[in-house]
Amino acid sequence: MKVLAVTGSRADWGLLSPVLTRLRDDPRFELVLAITGQHLERGGGDSLRAISQSGFDTSFKVDMGLGPNDDRIVLSAAMARATAGVGALIGQTKPDILLVLGDRYEILGTVSAGLLCRVPIAHLCGGDVTEGAMDDSVRHAITKMSALHFVTTQTAARRVKQMGEKPDNVHTVGSTGLDHVRQLQRIDKKDLWIDLGLQPAPHSFLVTFHPATLSTDVPEQCKELIAALQKFPDAALVVTGSNADPGARVIDELMQEFVSRRPNAVFCASLGSQRYFSCLDAVDVVIGNSSSGLYEAPSFDVPTVNIGERQTGRAKATSVFDCTARSTSIEEAIIKALASDCRGTINPYGDGRSAERIVEVLAKLEDPAGLIRKSFVDIDR
Repeated sequence: MKVLAVTGSRADWGLLSPVLTRLRDDPRFELVLAITGQHLERGGGDSLRAISQSGFDTSFKVDMGLGPNDDRIVLSAAMARATAGVGALIGQTKPDILLVLGDRYEILGTVSAGLLCRVPIAHLCGGDVTEGAMDDSVRHAITKMSALHFVTTQTAARRVKQMGEKPDNVHTVGSTGLDHVRQLQRIDKKDLWIDLGLQPAPHSFLVTFHPATLSTDVPEQCKELIAALQKFPDAALVVTGSNADPGARVIDELMQEFVSRRPNAVFCASLGSQRYFSCLDAVDVVIGNSSSGLYEAPSFDVPTVNIGERQTGRAKATSVFDCTARSTSIEEAIIKALASDCRGTINPYGDGRSAERIVEVLAKLEDPAGLIRKSFVDIDR
């Protein structure tokens, strides 16, 4: 079976790579990997290099023309280029199935091409809810264009079925991010700190802040976060870059300026999987609004300060401390997180064996083309 997989950001790559590694190494499959989105924009070379260093062919690229302007109109045109580019690639490679993950606009463009080209779509992480971002609508749209669904929780499975999807095609597999937690060799904290150029400190924070795309005050929210972080001057900070959503450039500029005048702090556009998970294992608190604070961080028994509405609706472990995007609320949540004992936290997103479940489901497909014709399954009242 020929599988065309598409990755558009370091976030979806981190979740896709355990599945793609198995597909690449399994003689039952022929894997074609398409690179697009954030991987190809200026400054995104680290994530592209990480994909190549992991042993994947990166020759298939779909350039969306992402640059310094992240205006919504500009990104609409970029999504159209994703649709056109993936459509051309489908014509060139003729896959049996298209494999995608998540809820970003470049993936919406990707599946639009798949739908028009009559290629069945397998979707990871449908059925989640994130009410504070446009990702929520994008994710549900991708679900309805997809024929095969690999979801993280039973609640997500119920939502996908509620959208009329055939129950036999909805598979609860957990989060593939936990496969990394189980498998990836971590860097010793002392060596990690040397690599990042940091000194040992009383506390250490890993900070990732993305635009809440339904909010109109993204710069103000970032400034509130910075104000809260200034209340902890003795903490070592690892700040990662934002994603390629509207408002991301402003966040990165504000964070880089903050880090430049903050001792014992570093800004990394992309840490790569090994350094990122090693940071989760080394820091005292994860701070921001990234899904990783909910997906992976609980498996490291590290508390997460989850800011604002971006992740509203997702399942959350007891190690997650919600707060508003105001400096006083963020500060209070950090204090609570530092005082918490998260040892033995139960992660609601699975056991770290999601990729093997996904691959076995794909391997049992006798007629992928038969997935194209869908019927709406009504829920009995």
